Amino acid sequence: MTTVLASTLSDTPVMGSDGTELGTVHNLTMNVETGELRRVLVTPASDDIRGFDRNDDGKIVVPASRMTDLDDYLIVDLTKRESDA
Repeated sequence: MTTVLASTLSDTPVMGSDGTELGTVHNLTMNVETGELRRVLVTPASDDIRGFDRNDDGKIVVPASRMTDLDDYLIVDLTKRESDA
């Protein structure tokens, strides 16, 4: 993925690699020393979304390793299992 400003990710729609709408970016975490993105918290589009950990607030936790592209949507690879991420 290319370099982007963290502020541009706020409220970005998130889509799975199969076209499934996952939700919208709520927040993100990064390494403050290196600027490397670690994970994105996503407000889920529905309660039916599986294959991701969730935080205590019910947000989907998407590891950076599963993010593949960013344009109108943040695209997330759905083929990787959680243990691979």
